[in-house]
Amino acid sequence: MTLPIADVIGFAASALVFLAFCMRTLLPLRLVAITSNLFFISYGLMAGLMPILVLHLLLLPMNVWRTAQQLQTRRRMRAVLTEEPNLEVLLPFMAREEFADGAVIFSRGEIADKLYVVADGEVVVEDFGKTLPKGSIFGELGFFSANGKRAATVRASGQVKLNWINQDALMQVYRDNPDFALFLTRLMVTRLAQNENVLRKER
Repeated sequence: MTLPIADVIGFAASALVFLAFCMRTLLPLRLVAITSNLFFISYGLMAGLMPILVLHLLLLPMNVWRTAQQLQTRRRMRAVLTEEPNLEVLLPFMAREEFADGAVIFSRGEIADKLYVVADGEVVVEDFGKTLPKGSIFGELGFFSANGKRAATVRASGQVKLNWINQDALMQVYRDNPDFALFLTRLMVTRLAQNENVLRKER
């Protein structure tokens, strides 16, 4: 017995719904859901089933929108791995402080209570012989270390202007901005690797 084409489309749409529930990742799930919506719309039109037709006419644009959001998020995540972050998300939470040439910004072993961004001038990470120019972020390792203490002493090189943010505010930004959170994680991993290389050369 040959099934009517409308029934074939209906069974195919149902199979796609089942397949969507088997998906482990969100993007393939959305793509299958969109295909299922299209099949159900065709089925509803051919079989004259208005409730099914209306339901999937409503679900289709929602699934397309969510898919577009997912693709945009993926593009942003890839960009974070290669591009500098947008530090504007920090600005509403930051204060500014100036340091004279040679002034210690923080010392190794101190409790980490601030993350800094160099607004103007340069700072020197004395323990690792590294100079950080304008736009650099530093002081992040202490926030996420087990003991919450500074891993190095940082000193101003010339007159320096710094923007800083405290830990509570940073955690809010970290939670609300996944792009910045990923960048900060990448920065910390890079810094740890660089510091380890310096220590190995000194041994």
